[in-house]
Amino acid sequence: MGWIRNFPGNLAEDSRAEFKALICRAFDIEEAELLHAVAGGTETALGLNGHRSARAIEDELWALLPTSGFLARYADYTNHSEAPLAYHVFSALVGVGAIVNRRVWFDMGYYRVFPNLGVIILGPSGIKKTSATNIIVGMLTELELTKIYSEKLTPEQLVEAMKDMAQGLIYAPEMAVFLGRQRYMEGIVPLITRFMDCPDVWASETVGRGKTHLRDVAVSSLMCSTLDWFISNTSEDVVGGGFIARNLLVAQESSPRIEPIPQPGNTFIRTALVADLARVHELTGPIVMEPACMQRYQEWYAYHKQVSESAEHELLVTYYQRKPDHIKRIAICMHLADCNDLHLCVKCFNQAIALMDWIEQFIPPMLRKMFKTTSGTDQDLVLHTIRQAGGIIDHAKLVRRLQWKFNAKQVRDVMNSLKEAEQITELVDRFMHVYQVKEPKEEDL
Repeated sequence: MGWIRNFPGNLAEDSRAEFKALICRAFDIEEAELLHAVAGGTETALGLNGHRSARAIEDELWALLPTSGFLARYADYTNHSEAPLAYHVFSALVGVGAIVNRRVWFDMGYYRVFPNLGVIILGPSGIKKTSATNIIVGMLTELELTKIYSEKLTPEQLVEAMKDMAQGLIYAPEMAVFLGRQRYMEGIVPLITRFMDCPDVWASETVGRGKTHLRDVAVSSLMCSTLDWFISNTSEDVVGGGFIARNLLVAQESSPRIEPIPQPGNTFIRTALVADLARVHELTGPIVMEPACMQRYQEWYAYHKQVSESAEHELLVTYYQRKPDHIKRIAICMHLADCNDLHLCVKCFNQAIALMDWIEQFIPPMLRKMFKTTSGTDQDLVLHTIRQAGGIIDHAKLVRRLQWKFNAKQVRDVMNSLKEAEQITELVDRFMHVYQVKEPKEEDL
């Protein structure tokens, strides 16, 4: 490495490429490894996941889960699915809330909190989002204890379908299809937003269907989307209007699981899970916090109020306002499934806080991507290209990979902006001309 760093002569570009290929072949290493070594560092690519690997992120989540009970069994049953663990955990929680609907509630004085959850599963194409959500939807379909609205529906069709029972699960394995931009779909987002608040009575009057009343409304929601579609099609109005804030955003960029031919989960475990859901459906009545849980909630709520006043993004303010109710819903779902009574314990409440905090870490980076300028989008593309190369890339190779969108001068302009933002390090000597993703300082994470 010392000899390479102090290479005694100048090499043409094609000669440098050949030289690097010879070294990589001789020592059986990848080019990115060589460039990292020559640069004197082992910095990693950064994205929504920060500087951690997909395996480290999943291990963090495993450590937060109960060691026994419904959620533990569900994680075990889905362990050979290639989808990230987070997708399975939050899909399972949605399933519990959907099977309960309005049968159990927490009294907040002026309103009630029901355990119906809204979850949006986000990730790149091919990460098995729909494969993960189909598992819990299949169990609910088998039980036939709650309605599932999974087809593309107009607002009128959704209202009509809910006339006999205004409860159930809205399932959109392709959010882009379910929430299309056609004119006849206008109004579907505000309608779902209102239904997720579980009104006792909902009334509407139109020329086509006359006056319609729905009673005891309770809607859970489970939707899947690619990050790119969600980022490019979610306006600030939609976020600020409350629809996104009523959903938990479960975003993952990659999965550590490799299953060439996934083995189905243990059929005995699946049978037990279906039985758990049926048992939860039998519970009914108000759920109350045990004294220790109430004390913990009051302490957490006071702390949360202070934190929410310094939200990183103004659009997070709406999310923070609804976070206490989200945590109560998760805690109720976990408690009903694992403890089988209506006395919410501090253990389930603490686990709900931990799960919410865990998924919350991926939201600010996603919001920064959602509302970037054109130049910011260009920078993201360049950073993504470098990350795909292992966090470090040769200048000529970067220009070639991006020539479908930028010329060489445009690439240099973007790189200059990234260097000024201290997101990229440029290394130039006789042997190489490379760009390396710069690891942020701890306080910037």
